[in-house]
Amino acid sequence: MHFRFGSRTVKAIGKPSDSEHPNVLRLSVCDSIPQLVIQTLFHWLPSPLRSWANASFPEWFLPTKIVLKKQKDGWEEEFDNEIAVYERLKCLQGLVIPRCYGQAQYEGTRALVLSDIGGVCVVEPEGAVLSVQDMRLLFDQALRALASRGITHDDLKLDNFHLINNNGRDWAIRVVDLERINIIPPDYNPMEEMQYDLDHLMRQYKGHFESLRADRKPPPRPLGI
Repeated sequence: MHFRFGSRTVKAIGKPSDSEHPNVLRLSVCDSIPQLVIQTLFHWLPSPLRSWANASFPEWFLPTKIVLKKQKDGWEEEFDNEIAVYERLKCLQGLVIPRCYGQAQYEGTRALVLSDIGGVCVVEPEGAVLSVQDMRLLFDQALRALASRGITHDDLKLDNFHLINNNGRDWAIRVVDLERINIIPPDYNPMEEMQYDLDHLMRQYKGHFESLRADRKPPPRPLGI
């Protein structure tokens, strides 16, 4: 497949991220001769110029693995909202939420080019392998980070969170689908608001987790192993 991103037409191969999000594609970018030439030339530039080039022309410096999130039909406002949220949460990009490289055109409509955070959607059986207690710790860390920036997620479903395993030992939750968020009013305590969301998510996870165990899915793994 091909999509237009800035000054470049990007060629890639891939498939939908999961069964819940057919408009989200996990892609492998195919190297092109112009891309390799440009990257080689910029490699010899001083560090400040390389940083400027990466920020100004991200289409030429994409990682091999990316995500392309296509705007859903009739979701223009939500797409605009998500662009604004990524801008507001720049400090959390690559840490709690995906990195946003910019806006592209794919099949006649807008799309976001995002980093591939990896991991597994929590609603999938492979994403619900930790105990309820351990998952509460991970959800708390992710939601607390959003709340620290004055935001709560307004679409609290398990499929909007990914379970990430780093180096086979460290686990984390990453937040996706930022089309719908709430701005916490100044007179509200952001951590109290976060706790309501955490309790709501954990009720979902507990029911999902117990249902999978009843179906004899793999038992929970202890955190950190």
